[in-house]
Amino acid sequence: MKKRSMLIGLLISAFFLALAFRKVGLHELGEHLRRANYWYLIPASALTLIALWVRALRWGLLLYPLKRIGAGALFSATAIGFMCNNVLPMRLGELVRAYVIGRSSGVSPSGAFATIVVERLFDLFTMIAFFGVILIFAPIYHRPFKMGVLLAFAAGLLALVVLIVFHVRPAPFERLAGKLLPGAIRDRVLGFLRSFGAGLEIFRDVRRLIGVGLLTLLMWLLIAAVIQICFGSARLEDAGRALPPSASLVVLVVIAIGVMVPSGPGFVGTLQAAAVLGLLLVGYTDKDGALSFSILYHATQWFPVTLVGLIFLVRENLSLAQVRQISSEKDLERA
Repeated sequence: MKKRSMLIGLLISAFFLALAFRKVGLHELGEHLRRANYWYLIPASALTLIALWVRALRWGLLLYPLKRIGAGALFSATAIGFMCNNVLPMRLGELVRAYVIGRSSGVSPSGAFATIVVERLFDLFTMIAFFGVILIFAPIYHRPFKMGVLLAFAAGLLALVVLIVFHVRPAPFERLAGKLLPGAIRDRVLGFLRSFGAGLEIFRDVRRLIGVGLLTLLMWLLIAAVIQICFGSARLEDAGRALPPSASLVVLVVIAIGVMVPSGPGFVGTLQAAAVLGLLLVGYTDKDGALSFSILYHATQWFPVTLVGLIFLVRENLSLAQVRQISSEKDLERA
């Protein structure tokens, strides 16, 4: 892993952490955490691991055109990858996940990484669907955010059209890349486009495509349930009443967007800032309470996933020192 990537990730995390803690009273934050119900974190952590299992099953459907892989190997690679996201910067766990499944199952690591890119597109489309629900049902008190939702919806539809055109007729995209790109990176980009095309083979199997869609929806609903449980753990209330499920969808979408920003290990800073913003958008203005929620929710995402990932890392006869060497797609084939 390059030291520059580590430094950039840490600086980004520090910036968003400072933003999240701005105008927060540490004494008030401590009081919120003292009053929290930590028993709620047990079912929340369990649901987090179930969502990770669902993610692994979904990945198996995306990998199926390359090779049929057992659920155990899929979950092991997925847990290791997300554990690495928790302890390494700049979302390097995605590359590690492709490397581990390639090592254990014999598939091309670059082909596996292409399916992870496609997986992110399914996540994007699910967020777009949630955006629609938010626009209709959720209590949003921020007009610019509504406009942002509409723009994201339009951008998602455009991405879907481009994806379909690329899948049906990849040759024009390859010719365009060949003409516009300098020779130093042309072969690499064209190779990625071909690998990406292999990852899109799922679109030829309608039954599995529907399965991927349903598993994606289930996975994100499980995560929304974790957020709702953490609302209860942090005792967040609006006018004496618990925050509604629609609020958890808003916070889910904002956090999902926030953690897409490359950052330091474990999405520290970006997750906190996104959680505070998400709660502000639904009218929850107690920043101390919002930050306490973000800490509790973060705990359900970090501790169980990191523990399970480390266990599988040992079972795969790997070490963090080994996987830290993978810092780009080019490293996948060399590792």
